[in-house]
Amino acid sequence: MSKYFTQLILLILTSIISLSFTGPTENTDSISNHLSNQFLKFEKSNKDSALIYAHRLIRHAKFNHQDSLTIRSTQNLGWFHLDNHQLDSALYYLDIALKDSETHNFPKLSIRSHLILGFYYIDKSDRKKAIEHYKTALNLAKKHHVFNYEAITYNELGNTYWEEGYIQKALQAFLNANEIIEKNNIESLKINTLVNIANIYIADKQWTKALIKLNEVLKLSKEEKNTYNLAVANNNIGTIYEAQKDYTKALIYYLKSLELRKGEEINIGLTSNYHNLGSVNYELGDYEQAIYFLNKSLTLAKKINSKTDFIYNYEYLAKVYIKTKEFKKAANYLAKATRLAEELGFINKRLDLAKVQTEYYLETGQLNRAKKAFLNYDSLKNDFLDNEKTEQIIKMQTLYETEKKEKENDLLKAQNQLSQLNLEKEIQRKDQVIYGLIVTLILLIVIIILLRNMTKANKTIKNINLKLEDSNEQLKIINKTKDKFFSIIAHDLRSPLGAILSFSNLIHDESNSSQEISLINEYNTYLNQSARNLNSLLENLLQWSKSQLGNMKYQAIDFNLSEIVQENIEIQKLKSKEKSITFTSKLNPNIHVFADVNMVNTIIRNLFSNALKFSYPKSEIIISTQLNGDTIQLSVQDFGVGMNTDKQSKLFSIDNNTSTLGTKQETGTGLGLILCKEFVEANGGQIWIESEEKKGSTFTFTLPLSKNLSN
Repeated sequence: MSKYFTQLILLILTSIISLSFTGPTENTDSISNHLSNQFLKFEKSNKDSALIYAHRLIRHAKFNHQDSLTIRSTQNLGWFHLDNHQLDSALYYLDIALKDSETHNFPKLSIRSHLILGFYYIDKSDRKKAIEHYKTALNLAKKHHVFNYEAITYNELGNTYWEEGYIQKALQAFLNANEIIEKNNIESLKINTLVNIANIYIADKQWTKALIKLNEVLKLSKEEKNTYNLAVANNNIGTIYEAQKDYTKALIYYLKSLELRKGEEINIGLTSNYHNLGSVNYELGDYEQAIYFLNKSLTLAKKINSKTDFIYNYEYLAKVYIKTKEFKKAANYLAKATRLAEELGFINKRLDLAKVQTEYYLETGQLNRAKKAFLNYDSLKNDFLDNEKTEQIIKMQTLYETEKKEKENDLLKAQNQLSQLNLEKEIQRKDQVIYGLIVTLILLIVIIILLRNMTKANKTIKNINLKLEDSNEQLKIINKTKDKFFSIIAHDLRSPLGAILSFSNLIHDESNSSQEISLINEYNTYLNQSARNLNSLLENLLQWSKSQLGNMKYQAIDFNLSEIVQENIEIQKLKSKEKSITFTSKLNPNIHVFADVNMVNTIIRNLFSNALKFSYPKSEIIISTQLNGDTIQLSVQDFGVGMNTDKQSKLFSIDNNTSTLGTKQETGTGLGLILCKEFVEANGGQIWIESEEKKGSTFTFTLPLSKNLSN
């Protein structure tokens, strides 16, 4: 649960911000501001100086008849003493502030006085008195429509009810606070209240509801860039996974929370973080790490005098030392935790500690004490399950037993000896039953542990078998891909290399004939074309291998799409002239996209090469675009051989990919369209084909528009 000082810091800050010093002169306001600022300046660093300025401020406000400022300053002085655990001085100034706020009829200041007095009684471990002040503050806040104080008071009532063991009352208080916050748009209190509600759901094992609330906290904290609340949410999500025994996930969230808290001053959140890291390492069996983190948490708790955190850390240190068989240390920490829990009246922690005591006595062979600890645990468990009902039953039972004892007093005296004998027999019988129960319980625990270990072992073996099956399946796919890949390389490298070899031999044979210059030039042209085809093949192979190995880094930038298209048209000019094919671009020259320029360049180059390869001579290739929301569609249309639907379905798959000769027997890499699909999807787009045999094909793909243009 969030501690009361979180709320109070908010109160003090809002109070300081809203101080409108009204007085006779401008000079009075200036002095008031100066004294207030000096008090805040020295509040943490030099307490003596802070006190001097606080008293000066009160005297100055009284002298100038600034009643509101006098009361607020007295409240802050009371809080200062409370924060420094000077409880008598705190109560003295808080009582004065309450009396003056009621005398001068300042409702808001009266509410604030009751709230701080509630915090005072929490520190005194008198939660009943604290609840009285909170309820008075709540009634005043409702009466005068002071919604922020109403929400704060509900939160503090919820915290107090929770510590008393009244889970449903606590939840209702937090839900009331949340309703007020939502209705009145009090954003400053929203996150803290959602965290409180989530913690109740965690305590009640309603994990889904708790996660919903904590995800709301994460969203709001990210929007506000509030690392403190992000740390709180991650820490609390960790507690959910720890409660569900998913200790690895819990550890991840706890460490994430600790990372977010870097550079924070010592506070209760950081203390909780270290404690949770200690508890989860205990559950994971890393006792050395558990002791390290628990001691870190304990050191911080001592610095801020958080008694609640003393209990939590003492408890887990006791549990660790029971596991490591260091029983003296375990007994020491267990005694400290139990004493504090009883002093503060924490029923829920007394329940946990009774369980640890039972374990301790069993481990040390003290069976009689183990029996008593177990009975104490059972009794406390019943109290905690329904505290309110149990309280009523106890009152009625006490009344009933008192009357019964008075009526039967004479009879009991007369039969004292017989009763004593029967009582001893009954105790002996109960002892035997309890011993039997303890032995049975121990046997059950051993059997459960053995069954759990067997289940885990079977599950592990099953998982290993499943992984092996998956690995075999993946290996088959990889081998199939590898064979297909080598087939593509063997097929497509053979044609351009064969052409290069053939034409180079012809050039060599004709090089001595002066009459064959024109023929050699022709061979050179073919040789150049084969080299270009080979270069295109190697480029696609290189790009494909990079993408398969994960070496292609996606680097999106804003660039002009029409410029990339035009550059690729220029590159294809020589090829297009050979087949008398015309490129027609219908692109808007100002279209900008947000994508990886190198990938887009490769996509367009391969689509143009593909269109040239399968276009009939003296035809046209049309490049066009169409806007579609925040994306753009780019289409490359040719008037060539086209293809049937069966070929279309296999076009982008390496398993079914085959290289087809073009309209002038051009060879292809077989990988170009596969590469196009991978690169389009890497940029968040889609690619598809529309084709009809002997009429041509249109390849279309999408890219995200530039953010400026899409807006």
